[in-house]
Amino acid sequence: MTESNSSKENKRLNRTLLSQGTYTNDPIDLNNCDKEPIHIPGFIQPHGVLLAVNASHTPTIVQCSQNTEEYLGLTTDEILGLPLESLVGKDSLRDLMSYTFHAAVTSDLQYMDVTVDVSGELRTFLTVIHESEGLLILEMEPSNPDEKADVETSDYLWISRFFGRIKSTSNRTQASQIAAEQVKEMLGYDRVMIYEFDETWNGKVIAEAREEHLEPFLGHHYPASDIPKQARELYLRNWLRTIVDVHYQPVEIVPLLQPLTGKPLNLSLSVLRSVSPLHIEYLQNMGVGATVTISLINDNHLWGLITCHHYSPRYVPHRIRNLCNFLGAFFSSELFQRHQLDEYQAEIHTREQAARISNIFIGNTSPARVVEELQGEQQTLLNLMGASGAAVCYQDKLLLYGDTPTWEQVRGLAAWLAGESEDYSYHTSQLSLEYEPAKTYKEKASGIVYVAISPGQHHYIIWFRPEVVQLVDWAGDPAKAVIKTDDGIRLSPRKSFEKWREVVQSTSYPWTAKELNVLPLLKTIVRRQTENQLVQAEEQALQNARILRQNEQRYLQLMDFSPVAFLTLTDGKIKYCNNRAAELLGFEATKSLIGMDFKKLVPEKTQGTLQKSIDEIQLNSTQLFTNQLYFVTATGTSLLLEITLASVTHGGKPSLMVLLNSGASHHDQDRYNQTTHQLQNVLNTDPLTDMPVQAIFKSQLQDDWDECLRDNCSLGLLFIDIDDFRSYNATYGLQGGDLCLQWIGEVLTVVCEQYDALISRLQGGTFMLKLKGTTSDRSAELAEEIRQHVLALQIQRDLSDPNEIVTVSVGGAVLVPQEQLTISDLIERASQALLQAKTEGKNRAVVV
Repeated sequence: MTESNSSKENKRLNRTLLSQGTYTNDPIDLNNCDKEPIHIPGFIQPHGVLLAVNASHTPTIVQCSQNTEEYLGLTTDEILGLPLESLVGKDSLRDLMSYTFHAAVTSDLQYMDVTVDVSGELRTFLTVIHESEGLLILEMEPSNPDEKADVETSDYLWISRFFGRIKSTSNRTQASQIAAEQVKEMLGYDRVMIYEFDETWNGKVIAEAREEHLEPFLGHHYPASDIPKQARELYLRNWLRTIVDVHYQPVEIVPLLQPLTGKPLNLSLSVLRSVSPLHIEYLQNMGVGATVTISLINDNHLWGLITCHHYSPRYVPHRIRNLCNFLGAFFSSELFQRHQLDEYQAEIHTREQAARISNIFIGNTSPARVVEELQGEQQTLLNLMGASGAAVCYQDKLLLYGDTPTWEQVRGLAAWLAGESEDYSYHTSQLSLEYEPAKTYKEKASGIVYVAISPGQHHYIIWFRPEVVQLVDWAGDPAKAVIKTDDGIRLSPRKSFEKWREVVQSTSYPWTAKELNVLPLLKTIVRRQTENQLVQAEEQALQNARILRQNEQRYLQLMDFSPVAFLTLTDGKIKYCNNRAAELLGFEATKSLIGMDFKKLVPEKTQGTLQKSIDEIQLNSTQLFTNQLYFVTATGTSLLLEITLASVTHGGKPSLMVLLNSGASHHDQDRYNQTTHQLQNVLNTDPLTDMPVQAIFKSQLQDDWDECLRDNCSLGLLFIDIDDFRSYNATYGLQGGDLCLQWIGEVLTVVCEQYDALISRLQGGTFMLKLKGTTSDRSAELAEEIRQHVLALQIQRDLSDPNEIVTVSVGGAVLVPQEQLTISDLIERASQALLQAKTEGKNRAVVV
């Protein structure tokens, strides 16, 4: 026997089911149906007869179905051991043995008419022949003498009509509906459905043709267990399966074991193979009398089925079955090509949408402009991923569109996603199974796609899809499809749907390839943001270097004029010390200390205390840490000194400043206290504006929040931002920008004194101001006064146009702290108010 071309083309098929499986006595249900050995049932359906022939020498019948006497006029005892020639005749045997029988799928099966003398009457059987594990399997069904003679003309008309109608459709949905209607007409069945699998083999009815009195199944969903793995594997081989009467009595194959393998006869490619009792029970509960199932396959992948139901027994001749099988193969190929074309066109459209979103971020440097354009493209943003909601975080502004979790939930999720993402992106259709907190909002966000749009992932977009069971409606009442009502029924459309709901709980519709394929395009935002950040980082580095130099200059001035003993440490080594320090420690000159490891001056037993103080100061660079330590002098004596540590910059490197005091006199102690006070002031103030540094401001803001929460009073926060400050720096240089900051800082300080407010420089040209026990009206009054005072400075922005002057935008918020709120809520509201002021045209004050 030679291998057919179709067999060669199907080498990729999983053939494990062709040789594996055992009988089981366990009751079968939805939970164990995937273990049922459906390819070796040991039975056939009764509308035909089966013979298994050993053709190694003289073709001899070695197994048969129990109904041979009904169809062939011979008992099983008379058939078994009978040469096949004695049954079919010499000529038919010669014709039969000329075929190639090796088959991988049912399209490879051989068909021939075989005439048998049955009790003196010649009967013709349409016989399907294939090889199974060394035996020839002959499946014989009586020919129908009433079929029309003009078979070829009839078949041509069917094929022509089917092709024409499918080709005239404009989309995949219409093509599916036409296929269902055409197959129904050909079979004369009551109902025909197109059934499609998802990625996890759950099914959905996507098209249906039915008699009007039947309830619709269109849109119904079923779990993967309805068509378990081994059944799907067999559908890849048996492209068409039929059940003539679901109430049939299975016909046993005798003997049970085939002689060559010692195992039950493998009926993987059998057209008469008996059907799983589990499937039969399911169909009976639906009231179905007969079925035909046609596989929809592309590239050896089973993507769906044409499932046909009739509500009484119905035999379909081989010719019609094969014609449906052929048209099903054409439809599967046609639909796949349409799907590919639709996907291609949809991907082009999706990429156009992605480009529009990307250009919003890439083409604008103003955060206000980005937010404004995003608002106009809200629907594009949602449509891009077929999402019900989206969150965009940009420049610390969190914007929510559509149906989304809360701000706090989104921020918590984003922090988790930043850690889970690879190459700036992450997606899942089962978020709550991967991220526990998402269980509280799975109805809004069971599926998410995340893409970071900045290198540090502080800026990002998240799309949300709801739990799929929230979206699915039955087309009809599934309970109507259940005929039996006793509690013993395990299988029915109703229970199947409930099982499907269990399977897909906490799950959204999956993200498609066309949607995920645009993520690389969106990641171009990251590259452009990186480029912009490099420019900004370079500018910021220059400013930071100048601030560090200014801070260092203040430390140096303090050291130069201070009578207190001190040293400066970098990487644990003494880099600088004054004469007073050398004298106190017993050294003749400062050069004896330069370069020394500072810990050599401290006894080993107290080095742990010293290191603890150093660790603390590194964690809080705005604080001084004072302690008492024993030191070892140059002469080896022990000396107890008061020591104060401060985090400073020396030579452009992070360093420690160490003040030493022996407390020998009140005068020395007074000078030491004065110097530590001066040093604390240097640490806590901005060198450019002499305002409190950001860390001090935020610490005091949190303290005020806690006090207001306790005392039930209000707290106000204002953001003051110099409009287009970067362009001012570009025009006048960094030194000119510093002068501008100092001028505006002086104005802000004067105004704040009148309102008993605290102000700090946040970064660049942005200041923040807090006001305890205020009202929205009073804060709005302060905001407007700030804006007017800056205008009064008349700082010229453009040398060529005296009317172009520096302005500020002010945004603020006032809250009475509550237990369910945090300081972040106040900051977020003030930020949104500043954004509103910028969006409305700048040089405005908005307080909410």
